[in-house]
Amino acid sequence: MYDAQLKAEKIVINDFFDNHGNLKPELISDFGENNLKELIEVLRESIRKVNETLRGTQLRKFYDSFLRIYYSKIDENEKKVQLLMLKSQAEYSSNRLKIPRFGIFLDNRISIVLKKNGEDFKKYLDALKLHFEALVGYFPKN
Repeated sequence: MYDAQLKAEKIVINDFFDNHGNLKPELISDFGENNLKELIEVLRESIRKVNETLRGTQLRKFYDSFLRIYYSKIDENEKKVQLLMLKSQAEYSSNRLKIPRFGIFLDNRISIVLKKNGEDFKKYLDALKLHFEALVGYFPKN
């Protein structure tokens, strides 16, 4: 298996929940295969083996933007528009800063949430919040 393919498999998820509807523990902890600490290692690993790595301040910037969307008192459709904008900002930043894995990570998670409606949208948005919050918590200080 190619290294790039292996790295993508560690970044991309298919769902936040297991077959029983429970949030997958590896998304919020350091337990299990492809857990949060392993994800952080992949996100922080330099693509070109130079100082191009995801920093805590960059991660926190996107987390804070996500929280503004999460806590806003707007309807579901407007939240979806703002999540789409967050995806595009992450794509732009990850390309500019040469940290493409972060763009893939955020695009994947937001895309999963955007496919849901009504109560499922709220449930998946909550799951993304917990996942993102745990990622920030486990992320090493610069």
